[in-house]
Amino acid sequence: MNRSTHVAFTIGFTTAMLWGLRANVSSLLVVVPIAVAATLIPDMDLRKAHRLLLHNISAAAMFTILVYLAASKNLPNWLAELAALGFLLGYVSHLLLDMFTIRGVALLYPLSRRFYRLARLRSNDPRANTVLKMASALLTAYSVAAMSGIIRVGSLP
Repeated sequence: MNRSTHVAFTIGFTTAMLWGLRANVSSLLVVVPIAVAATLIPDMDLRKAHRLLLHNISAAAMFTILVYLAASKNLPNWLAELAALGFLLGYVSHLLLDMFTIRGVALLYPLSRRFYRLARLRSNDPRANTVLKMASALLTAYSVAAMSGIIRVGSLP
């Protein structure tokens, strides 16, 4: 998928996950920008071993731990935890979205070079990118509305 689709999907995914974790709306201000920055990192392996070196859960875990350790040196623990959560959600959302492409991702690298995929979309398909961006926008709007109490989910009138 293209960069803007990754960003849109990350915002929707992160917002939905925070809603699922019963986080408050203000946590979005910390977590979402960090998640957006993190979602761009896996594609730094574009020139060498693309979807291998940085497109795996080992890299996600290693970078998330580094973010937490760096943040916890200068920030209160609760803020360091939010930073690490945002980083993890952003990184994982990138991997998840790339699993919908023809190539998939080497999730278990360096233990395995096998590529895993959930669908066969082309990452440069404008229709797929547009549909994913629209779905991400709807997911974001729904999650924010649910988190802020604008809509009540799972309750009877």
